[in-house]
Amino acid sequence: MLEDAFNEHYLCNFNDAEQPEGDERLSQLWASQELWTVAQLKEIIKRWQSKENKQQAKATTELMNDFLQIVFAFVQNNFTGPFDKLDECTEMLSKLKLEQDAQEQLKASGEELNPNVKTAQLLLIAKQMLQALTTAQPKSKVLSWWRLRLICLQQHILDDLASAMYEEFKLLVAELRPQLTDFCNKQLQSLLLLELANGYLQFHRSDLSSQMLDELCTHLQVELKVEGLLGLRTKFQQKALPQLCLKVLQAQQLDLPTAQATNGNGKLPQLLLHEDDTRLERIRFIEPKDNEVMTLPSVLQALVLAKVKQLKRSQPKDRLADEQLEPYTQTLLYQQHGPLQVRQSALLLNCQQESGQRRTVERSWKQCEECVKLLQNAAVYSLKTRLSFDFAACLQPKWQVQLQLVELLRSLGMTKSALDICLKIHAWQQVIECYTSLELRHKAAEIIRQEIEKQPTALLYCLLGDAVDDPKRAEYAEAIGHYEISLEINSLQESILLRCGFSAIQLERWETAVKYYLAYTHLEPNGFESWNNLGKALIKLGDKPRAHRLLGESLKCNYNNWKVWENYMLVSVDTTHWEDAMRAYTRLGELKQHFLDEEVLTRIVYGIARQLQSDCSSEAQSKSLQRRLNQLMAAQCVRHGNEPMVWELAALVAVTPLKKAERLVKSYRAYTSKQLGWETKSAHAKKALSLCLELSELSQAAIKEHSSDESEVMITSGLNSSRLAVTSCLGALKRASLVEVPAEQQQQMQLLEQQLTQLTNIVQQRMQRP
Repeated sequence: MLEDAFNEHYLCNFNDAEQPEGDERLSQLWASQELWTVAQLKEIIKRWQSKENKQQAKATTELMNDFLQIVFAFVQNNFTGPFDKLDECTEMLSKLKLEQDAQEQLKASGEELNPNVKTAQLLLIAKQMLQALTTAQPKSKVLSWWRLRLICLQQHILDDLASAMYEEFKLLVAELRPQLTDFCNKQLQSLLLLELANGYLQFHRSDLSSQMLDELCTHLQVELKVEGLLGLRTKFQQKALPQLCLKVLQAQQLDLPTAQATNGNGKLPQLLLHEDDTRLERIRFIEPKDNEVMTLPSVLQALVLAKVKQLKRSQPKDRLADEQLEPYTQTLLYQQHGPLQVRQSALLLNCQQESGQRRTVERSWKQCEECVKLLQNAAVYSLKTRLSFDFAACLQPKWQVQLQLVELLRSLGMTKSALDICLKIHAWQQVIECYTSLELRHKAAEIIRQEIEKQPTALLYCLLGDAVDDPKRAEYAEAIGHYEISLEINSLQESILLRCGFSAIQLERWETAVKYYLAYTHLEPNGFESWNNLGKALIKLGDKPRAHRLLGESLKCNYNNWKVWENYMLVSVDTTHWEDAMRAYTRLGELKQHFLDEEVLTRIVYGIARQLQSDCSSEAQSKSLQRRLNQLMAAQCVRHGNEPMVWELAALVAVTPLKKAERLVKSYRAYTSKQLGWETKSAHAKKALSLCLELSELSQAAIKEHSSDESEVMITSGLNSSRLAVTSCLGALKRASLVEVPAEQQQQMQLLEQQLTQLTNIVQQRMQRP
């Protein structure tokens, strides 16, 4: 048992396997399904006001129980639902005429409360109660844990991240983390690590969240391993293909209660059926044992959920990443028992993952609607069931779930339905987007102006600028000053960091742009545009090596954006990272049809040639570069066979004289077919002559210098091809009606005549051999 003024049951990780003893009110709280009533809240608040006025607040179990009921009421009214007591609770609070303005008191780092927050006074009172309890019991670990939870709750209801809240969070992590083993119950230790990991993720610190989850896996001696197993995804699939499956590997039997023991009462919401004529409802693995879903304890279910949330935030937002996350959500969705909040979060996560697929987007929309209805439905699940393991299960405010439904409705073209929800929950940014889609942008500006008249806020004024979208109002220099003041107050404003960086780029203040885009990438590492703009600013400052490194990070965020690949390619060439330059060039060829950049190809070919000649690379690196370059040029020759420059560069890359000559013959043919009337234009004629002279010399050199796989027949064939090309060139030039042929061209023609004579003789001699 925890040595504390308050035992661990005051943490209220409700589960059916435990029942506290000793404190009668706490026992009643755990046994109750309702947890609080409006009448009880009224008495609690009156009692607190009386004690507060008399300055006699004491850390008693009575005050602790009062605190818990206040918190549960606030969480129910804003997060878990049902909202059946909300109106009565709001009316009660208004009648009490509380002196302190919760909207003002709960602001942090200049960030205001979301307009959808209900009964904010309850959270303010809960914070005051907790402060009184902490003053009386400063060493209570249970109270420190509750302070951590209130910080996360307060951050949830703010419009943006608040740096002040994150600083408080870090202090509590530093306080609680060393005390982990003081909680003798392994389940409690795991839940604490989970809440710390979720808190880091809430503040967009994905790496720290990952470290905390890795520590939890080590603590529990479990491994989350995604394997590829043979299986079928569609009804008509004949051949089994590798499908991803999550395995939760345990080094030993865990000392954790089963999900049936902790959360066995009641049926969890189920995943809706596909009702698709092609896709199977679930992947059907070839091995029957692989189709059995692992039964996980509630704590491990919360761990899998936290891990998939962390991975989703740290990986690029594309279909490939969603496929890698699918095994995690599928494991959670088919658990028979578990915490309701974990299942609700898993369903919403699955909606996000399926929203981009044609065959599943409709189910995604219907499933999200069901999740919204579940919040409202008071008859299905009790508050105690909704709160079970909820702080470890990625709580979401009601309006965030509704915004997810809005995005799904918009993706299906149901913009008016989405607009109705946006207006109801005051999601003004989405209102602007909906009206823009409906080609009624002026309506958005009208509504924002009406809201400013009611209660002006900084956010509304910013949104008015978005709604009007008048380029003449773009006063970037003045804007940067205001943005910087805002960031001094709260350094975690992602949107402001982006705007500040963009304004700096428009003003060509490259150092300022680097500063703010770099700060943004620390908060949101998956925004490829921020990495790209950061790279652009560094290039302008002349720091190309650093730009190359950062643009490489950008590619992790968006593998399919050609503009990022193009910038990466150019910087790689400038910084002589030839492997990266060739990789980028190849990827651009996949993304852009008929992509060809002769200047870049030329720089790559000559740059690698210089590097190989300088002996600055190891033998293995040289061979790798040569191999990659050959592969690149072979692909370019196939794709751009009518481009003379491509064949000419390919000749430079070729190893033997014979192969060089063959490519130059093709270069000559491509050149003369592309440049119509080349024989009448001096510059073009000189180019054709120089190609023919070079290919003639190379084909003759191949007689003595050739590889073992180049036979005499191949050499003779190459010589004959060269002879035909030279004959064609000279014939065309002689037929051309030039008034005056430059002296240099005449000399080249005479040399080529000699080469033709030699080639003819050599070919005739080789052909006459027995």
